[in-house]
Amino acid sequence: MKNFILSLVIILLFIPGCTKNNHPEPVDTSKNPPHEVYTADIIDTKAPKYFVASATMPDGSLFGVSGTTLTTWNPANDEIKTIGNAWSGMVSPNADKIAYTDDQGLQVLDVDTGSVSPVEPNPTMGDSSLALGVWSPDSGKFMYMFVREWSSDYFIYNVETGEKKAYEFVNIPNFLSRPVDWHDNGLLFAVHANKSKSGEQEYRESGYRSDLMLADIEGNFTPITELDDGQFALYCGTTSDNQTMLVVIWEGESKTTVGLLNTGDGKIDFISAGENTVGGSIGPDGKFAILTNATEGGRFSVRIFDLQSSIGILEKELAGYEQPRHFMWSDDGRTVSFGLQGDDENGILYTVNIK
Repeated sequence: MKNFILSLVIILLFIPGCTKNNHPEPVDTSKNPPHEVYTADIIDTKAPKYFVASATMPDGSLFGVSGTTLTTWNPANDEIKTIGNAWSGMVSPNADKIAYTDDQGLQVLDVDTGSVSPVEPNPTMGDSSLALGVWSPDSGKFMYMFVREWSSDYFIYNVETGEKKAYEFVNIPNFLSRPVDWHDNGLLFAVHANKSKSGEQEYRESGYRSDLMLADIEGNFTPITELDDGQFALYCGTTSDNQTMLVVIWEGESKTTVGLLNTGDGKIDFISAGENTVGGSIGPDGKFAILTNATEGGRFSVRIFDLQSSIGILEKELAGYEQPRHFMWSDDGRTVSFGLQGDDENGILYTVNIK
C-alpha cells in the first residue's frame, strides 16, 4: 500500500442511558415508524481518453479535463466538444464561465461568447505557483492563489469589472491555509496552526492541527471547528442549506473519523463509517453521503452511507490508483456521479443510483 495510506481504526461507543420505571407505559409504535430501507446500485461508463469529469453543464453534458484539453462530454449521445488547452479548469456555479490555467497564466472564458479575459499573465510568481481556488455562489467573483511552501498569496477577481484585489488575513496567521468553498455567508477555509495550544512553535510539516474557518470578504476569520493538536479537518462538502458539513478528521498517523458538523454550534456527530476513510461528499438534503476509502494495493473504494440509519448500503472498489475528487449530485440527492482515470487510457464515469 502506498506510504500515504494509513492504518486506521475507528471506534465509536454508544452507551444508552437507563431510567427505572416501576409502571412502564405501553409504547405506541405507530408514532415511530421503522426507517425506510434504501438500496443503491453503481454503473460505470467508458469516458473519452484521459477524461475526468468535474462538473455538470446545463445541457446534461459533463465538463472536465482530458489530458491537457478542456472538454465537455455528453454520456447520453457520446458527443465530445473540446474547448481549449489548459492545465486545469473550474466551471462557475451558473456554468457561464470557466476559470482555467495554462502556460499563459490564469484566464476566464465566457462559455456563451467564447471570449477570454486574462487575469494573471504568468503561471508563477517568484517562488510560488498559480492555483485555482473557488467561485462565489453568484458566479461574480473568483478566488485564486499563488502557493508557496508555508503560505499563499490570495486574490479575488471580479468577473464584471475585471478588477483583482489582494485578499489579506486580518486576525489569524496565513499558514498552510486554503479555500475549500464559498457560501452565501462567506468563504470557507481549511486553516493550519503553526503554534500548539500550549504555546510550542517548532517545525512541523503540517503544523499542529487544522480547523475549518468561515471568513468574510475583508479577511476576518471565525472558527467553525475547535480541534485538538494532532487533529486535521478535511472538508467533504455541505448540504444545500449550509447547515451540515461532512468532515473527515485525521488524527496523526493512526486513524480517521467521519462526522457531521453542525455549522451553527460547531458540534460534530461522528458516524461509524469504517476504516481508512480519505474523502467523500454529502448529498444536498443531508440524507446520504459517499465516502472514499483506501484499500490494499494502493487502490480506493467508495461506500454509500445512509446517514438517517447510520448504515452502508453499497460498497464498490474502483479502477485506477487515484481517488475521486469531484462528486456531482442530482438536486434530489438520489444520484451521484464522479469521474476517474481508469487502468488504461480511457476515463471512467461512475454513477450511483439510490432507490
